[in-house]
Amino acid sequence: MKRLWLWLAVVLLTALPARGAQEEALTVRTMPVKSFTLFSQLVTFGGLEWRGGLELASDDERFGGLSSLELSADGTRLLAVSDRGFWFKADILYTDGHLSGLDNAVMAPILGPDGKPNKGKMRSDAEALAGWEPGKIDGKVIVGFESRTRAGLFDLGKNGFKARFKDLKLPKAAAKGPPNKELEAIGRFASGPLAGSIIAISELNKDENGDIRAWVWGGRKPFEFAIKQYEDYAITDLAILPDGDIITVERSFSATTLPGMAIRRIRTEDIVAGGAVSPSLVFSGRMPIYRIDNMEGIAVSKLNGETRITVVSDNNYRPEFQRTLLLQFALKE
Repeated sequence: MKRLWLWLAVVLLTALPARGAQEEALTVRTMPVKSFTLFSQLVTFGGLEWRGGLELASDDERFGGLSSLELSADGTRLLAVSDRGFWFKADILYTDGHLSGLDNAVMAPILGPDGKPNKGKMRSDAEALAGWEPGKIDGKVIVGFESRTRAGLFDLGKNGFKARFKDLKLPKAAAKGPPNKELEAIGRFASGPLAGSIIAISELNKDENGDIRAWVWGGRKPFEFAIKQYEDYAITDLAILPDGDIITVERSFSATTLPGMAIRRIRTEDIVAGGAVSPSLVFSGRMPIYRIDNMEGIAVSKLNGETRITVVSDNNYRPEFQRTLLLQFALKE
């Protein structure tokens, strides 16, 4: 009988959700960013048109380090991951079509295949996020991890933030780049010639020609291609536009240069096995002219008939020196 009770206790404990796996509400302060520029009231910047911004802050020590994000199709909900292994979710508020606040913010740890939060920076370093279907952040999503390079599928629709990591088996070469310069961006094509395939882009894992390495797999035939680098910028995230093109956010961030952000567009038809693509430049700019920080995440949504581009910065958990900026633009197509 004692053994039976012991066995039942083990079964019950195993069935319980991991401690801390549930989402927890947090207070996020939002301060409006009224203008993208510091010295003028311009609203058009290259291929972008200003649609408002927010500076985000919280006293919760878990908040920060946002490294990738997705928005719902209508732009009213946000899902992001941090490089310390947390989910961040919130409703987005608008006033006259411009970003004006967040509501119902929650966080929860990202769980490993064992149902427990990942331990240590090496295993928690979530850097990429993408919906399995476009604009659906409450269904299946893909998360890419950089330091211990891997990509996993999480069924948020079925299990919420109790969802466990399910391995997507990255191409082996994706884990062979320079330390902390590996997987940074991920996405899934829902239509077009690459429908059903997943794309992953490294930060600064370069081929023999000095181009940034990228991979397509999970579809008909896996292959590698490359992306021409823009100046000293590193690709930090991608989003897939309604027409199937890819849009990237790229950062210049070092001790010797002022922070910079570039946004580029890759035509899907230019992606071929073994080839190198030269994306078209949508925007580039630096501090102190523009309100830019360590830009790491990009998402696509639709609002008021416009394709909206939303970008977020990673404050490296140093709020005394860096900011978490959430900026939105209309894409001029």
